[in-house]
Amino acid sequence: MTTWIKQELKDFVIGACPAFLSSVWWRNLEMSCSTAGIQLKAFEYDLVEQVWTDNRPPENSVTINALPTQFAGKTWQDKLKDMYVEMESVGVDVLVISDLDECPWLFNMRSFEFGFRPHFFAYAVIDRRYNNARLYLRDHVSILTRKPSDPHVNITIMEHLNTDVNGKCKPQIEDKDDADSGACAAIDDGVKSCSAVTNTCLSVREYNLQDVLEDIRHASSEPNTRKVWVSIYCNHAVYSAVPKSKIYQDLTPVAMAKALRNPVEVKGMIDSNLVDSAAAIRFFAKLEKEIKQGKDWTVFQAFHDISNYRKESPYFRSPAFRTLTGSGPSAAHLYNLPTRERSRRITTSEIFMQDTGGQYLNTGTTDLTRSFHYGMPTETEKEIYTRVLMALVDISKIVWPKGRTGHDIDAVARQYLWEIGLDFSHESGHSIGAYGGVTEGPAKISSTMSTFLSDVPLHASIFTPDENKYDFPDPSNVPLEENMFLTCEPGFYQVGKIGIRLENVNRVKLVRGLKFQNSTYCQFLGFEPLTLIPFEPNLILYDMLSLPQIQWINAYHQTVLERVTPILKEFKDEDAITWLQERTKPIKRGS
Repeated sequence: MTTWIKQELKDFVIGACPAFLSSVWWRNLEMSCSTAGIQLKAFEYDLVEQVWTDNRPPENSVTINALPTQFAGKTWQDKLKDMYVEMESVGVDVLVISDLDECPWLFNMRSFEFGFRPHFFAYAVIDRRYNNARLYLRDHVSILTRKPSDPHVNITIMEHLNTDVNGKCKPQIEDKDDADSGACAAIDDGVKSCSAVTNTCLSVREYNLQDVLEDIRHASSEPNTRKVWVSIYCNHAVYSAVPKSKIYQDLTPVAMAKALRNPVEVKGMIDSNLVDSAAAIRFFAKLEKEIKQGKDWTVFQAFHDISNYRKESPYFRSPAFRTLTGSGPSAAHLYNLPTRERSRRITTSEIFMQDTGGQYLNTGTTDLTRSFHYGMPTETEKEIYTRVLMALVDISKIVWPKGRTGHDIDAVARQYLWEIGLDFSHESGHSIGAYGGVTEGPAKISSTMSTFLSDVPLHASIFTPDENKYDFPDPSNVPLEENMFLTCEPGFYQVGKIGIRLENVNRVKLVRGLKFQNSTYCQFLGFEPLTLIPFEPNLILYDMLSLPQIQWINAYHQTVLERVTPILKEFKDEDAITWLQERTKPIKRGS
């Protein structure tokens, strides 16, 4: 893009709205343009906004619900206190929250304003010195007073955040129960907002970027303000509202705090992935039975039908993303989104692949992929599937010294494909939210920081290599820590022919009992799979598997059988139980 700009617009002035470009890219673009005598001029007010005055679609006005503390595990007041500690550790007085996934986690609120992501438009400005915060929400007076739309929530946002109807804070609240030590506490049927004395003053204001920027400028201009922390991903309008001498730009303390799950969030992820695995097994069992009976199924039907099983869980709220479903050549695309008009039939002659997930109120987000063949696969299909399985097994059972990153272990998920000259052009695994975004930072398992569209890094179409003076942090260089949750998803895709992927959600856990562990000072970490769905025996070349891989698969299948069967019995789904029992039988070479 910059090459074209410099060729066509030399010595021009280019106007742009800094709210729509990240600070990192703005500074790169400004530097690139200056070499051709081009001036980049910021317009605080979007010109399109001013011109487009009619025939505009209405803005979403989706209800925001409190997330009960019984699911969040920590009150928003206590989370703010944690942020103060992190701010003080780096000499920061003011923290600006601008990333979409951070306000929902920090303030224990969820809303599906963006389809499948339980997030909403919001900014927050937090001042550690005065123990106050300002939260900016669209249509804030209505949001504060609306009746909750979630059946498991029984308080308004006004009660949850302890404000009046206009959003002004009410910091001093006494609770009759002196035994409560936290700022908020869970009760059986929901949450009561303030259960003890709290000095935190949170005010809610209207979501208006100019007001947000003015508040940032005001907080920055105070003589006793040392530094203002802004996200590395913030837009340039936020970045430029802070004097350069006072700016501190990095991943926010919220980014790491929400990645390291508290015990309640850990339980929520385990429970939701278990229930979700059972729902997927019920669907996969029915699908295989009916395909073999000759019933007509399309990938579009499969795309929709799996949600019907998830809906039987009381905590299920939404798909985690638009389910990716494909058969044969249509599975070869990384983002295989079927439509009713363009929907391939699922048959016994092709590989069927589905990447799907769910959002659960009990702080669970799921993401799973399985590939199946219901007929006679080719030897090539078997070999590729087996190599993908071997990659998933090896990265699932790897242990590593604490401090290592996703970049350090990425090759484990690719080695068996590399052996035959194949690879896949996406990360081997990504962080996953807790009733949040299906892909959230800060870590991932990858050999590159690039965001891939097909096999081209997104930033490659914007800047030439020498123009990336400022860059985003590489998520694959973030150390993996206990109670992070990441996917593992090796695969292979050949356009026009086949697509194969296997994906589990894993929890990072401490590993103990290693043979020589007591002789070192190292702590070791490993993965615990939370997705509990058996693999496709029809596609496995068992003689390719090593003995440790066979042992891991057998142990995994035994865990799947023991943990999922009781749920299937609750639903009295005999077909699913039979399907599960057949697929979890112990395997060995020559099977």
